[in-house]
Amino acid sequence: MIKKILIATGGTGGHIYPAIALAQQIGREIPNSQVMFVGGGLEENRYFDRNAFVSRSIDCGAFVNKSPLAIIRSLSNISKGLYQSLKLIREFRPDVAVGFGSFYSFPPLVAAKLMSVPLVLHEANSIPGKVNRLLSKYATISTVHFPQTLPLLKGNTLEVGMPLRHEFTHSTYSKVEAKQYFGLDPDLPIVLIFGGSQGAQAINSLALQAIEYAQTGHKSALQVIHLTGTSSSADKLRSAYAQQQIPAAVKSFEVQMAMAWRAADVVISRAGAGTIAEQLEFEVPAILIPFAAAADNHQEHNANFMVDNVGGAKKVLESELNANLLGTHIAELLQVNTGTTMRHAMREYKQKSRSCDLCAVIKKIIM
Repeated sequence: MIKKILIATGGTGGHIYPAIALAQQIGREIPNSQVMFVGGGLEENRYFDRNAFVSRSIDCGAFVNKSPLAIIRSLSNISKGLYQSLKLIREFRPDVAVGFGSFYSFPPLVAAKLMSVPLVLHEANSIPGKVNRLLSKYATISTVHFPQTLPLLKGNTLEVGMPLRHEFTHSTYSKVEAKQYFGLDPDLPIVLIFGGSQGAQAINSLALQAIEYAQTGHKSALQVIHLTGTSSSADKLRSAYAQQQIPAAVKSFEVQMAMAWRAADVVISRAGAGTIAEQLEFEVPAILIPFAAAADNHQEHNANFMVDNVGGAKKVLESELNANLLGTHIAELLQVNTGTTMRHAMREYKQKSRSCDLCAVIKKIIM
């Protein structure tokens, strides 16, 4: 008998990548299973592979607190999405609905609950988003990535590992191969810089100067993998690194992110939950710069977890950011003692906190 799983998601890579990872794992571990992705904006989402999965896009609306017209428009879109989702669920008849947060997932999750479909929520961030906070008391179970998130949701809760795409958890690349993939010297250290799906122009603007400053505090030359988020900024930074004779692979976006993580000796990034899960997997010391506009300031809480609970990162608030401070931290993390200490701390944390698996939770409900 075919087991059908509806996955409700949309929005940033932090929502979509764990959903994709779960779908991949379901395909490997649950025989005769069928997955359908449902959410707002999937047809144009840069992080979602429409060729790999069956998907349906529905209307949706953000929970706004702005003008009366914006509120009316949002409620109208949510109502349309709810009607579309009810129709879809009647056709697909899922055995379970799994939600990864964001307003894009709200209509299909509400429709699933109205149709008595078991609801499983996954909250990746340390501070739960509005949709998961609202729906947690109606869910069969709500799963979280950070242990401190457990008391912030209602109903049944469980800590689980963050679902990571197959290439992240079973990397077959050596560090040398990964560096060669980017056309860089296998013998020199690499700083990986990226801003996640929200972008990071503040980081981009300081990166070159910070690398130059870091080289004065480090014994050997540095190399850079810099993912800028936009083509225009990639072109400018590529020229700037070349002018300063700093070896760099500069791209707007990288499909093979597992390769970038494998190559990196230090990472400078935002503090999204997905980024932190990948950092832990590859055990790369980090300088985390939380996105200040993130809902409920959840990225700063995520960064605090990596600094205080794990010991695998330094945190720098965007309001404090300057090239000299960033360069100083880069040089410090590249020192053998500091880097080794952070890598050991991440490894020990993973060994101590072997948590349940989200796919196993799904299996228990539908099998």
